[in-house]
Amino acid sequence: MNKKEMQSKLHKALKKKRFEHSLGVRDEAARMAERFGADTEKAYIAGLLHDCAKCLKPEEEKELITRYGYEPDEMTRLCHPVLHAPLGALIARHEYGVEDEEILDAIRYHTVARADMTLLDKIVYIADVTEPNRDYDGVELIRRLAAKNIDDAYREAVRQALTHNIKKETIIHPNTLDAWNEICRKKL
Repeated sequence: MNKKEMQSKLHKALKKKRFEHSLGVRDEAARMAERFGADTEKAYIAGLLHDCAKCLKPEEEKELITRYGYEPDEMTRLCHPVLHAPLGALIARHEYGVEDEEILDAIRYHTVARADMTLLDKIVYIADVTEPNRDYDGVELIRRLAAKNIDDAYREAVRQALTHNIKKETIIHPNTLDAWNEICRKKL
């Protein structure tokens, strides 16, 4: 499936606001890929499709989990808002024809991060939180950092995600903790 077909199919699958967000992430990811020397084509596709599972109804999620033989781990089930990321990677593979594992991983980890994030993973993670439609306390700092240094922007984005979840007293996915611990370990 070419990019135009992917975009057309995605437009039908998402609500208007979510589709506009996906276009913003697509464009921001492609710009960051160019800036930091990543594959712009991969960033474009991963950014476009990162939320392809975001507007699914619970019964649709269950059906896809069964169809694709996916077994979410306990923490992913407990952190339900992050389920769309691994499901999105499965949808990207099976319904959009994406076979590139780097693109699929960028989709899979765009919400929780992980240790050993690749450059493409970081780009999609940051593009998701900084695309032009995003407006929250702290976004401008991440945008300024992303204009200069991908690792500084990534560190700040993970820090803000952790702080946000702690303030809300919600479960923090272990992948996010692994990402933070790796960031801290590398700083030493």
